[in-house]
Amino acid sequence: MNSIIRQLASTASRSAPRIALSTSRCVATGTLRALPCLVARIALPARSLSTSAPVRGNGSIDSDLSHTLQEEIEYESKQAAEEGEPEFIQAFAEKTGFKLKTKLGESKVAMTKQYGTESITVSFDVSEILNIDDPIADISVYRESEQGDAVKEAEKKSEDTPEDFPIFFTATFAKPGAPVLYMELESEDGIIGVDHMRFLPNEETATSALLEKDWARKQVYCGPIFGQLSDDLKENVDEFLAERSIDTALTLFMQDFIEYKEQGEYLNWLKKFKSFIDA
Repeated sequence: MNSIIRQLASTASRSAPRIALSTSRCVATGTLRALPCLVARIALPARSLSTSAPVRGNGSIDSDLSHTLQEEIEYESKQAAEEGEPEFIQAFAEKTGFKLKTKLGESKVAMTKQYGTESITVSFDVSEILNIDDPIADISVYRESEQGDAVKEAEKKSEDTPEDFPIFFTATFAKPGAPVLYMELESEDGIIGVDHMRFLPNEETATSALLEKDWARKQVYCGPIFGQLSDDLKENVDEFLAERSIDTALTLFMQDFIEYKEQGEYLNWLKKFKSFIDA
């Protein structure tokens, strides 16, 4: 028997000289039951390994996505063309003296004006619109009648949703020969609240969006808790702001402008999205 095994092993070795040594060890167990191992190892095809990434084209959904984006762009563009620039922007500028500074693609908005020797800058962000409550609108509740028909039982319209939303913003007051007053404010329901009042060394530190300037602002004493000030002092600060047109009318304008600018930013976002998909 051993001579038969050696003869088979020798024949297999000559017919397949590149079989791994592990195959020979599989055969040399001394029994014929090891032969299937030899046959299986001989029958395995050689594998070719590749480290290069497969080349892929556009996704299968890209064409549909591009078409949907184009429809959205056309709809939003038509709406914008029909509405035009709203009159409230020019009216507010003429009434208060504030000049808007904003740029398409950026969420920051600044308004500047001169008040005597003071340079005033009010800054806010379009992302404040995310503070709006978003309940499910236009809800219709149905019940099934005895005949199996759907009968409307109740309805909630989106018009019931309040349009006001809180806004966090800053106001900077700079004048020659004095530290810069930097106020962190918030408005809700037309009422302005004071969060912090800091005094900074210069106007650049107060208005710059650079991270190092933001860090520098946070190192400065934030001021006392406004609610703990005397009533006379709080009233005087409120009057100080109102005289400079930082009042309820400003908060309402900011809400309207945020909604207006957000629509333009959304249209710009759609165009960029489509440009990315079509590239």
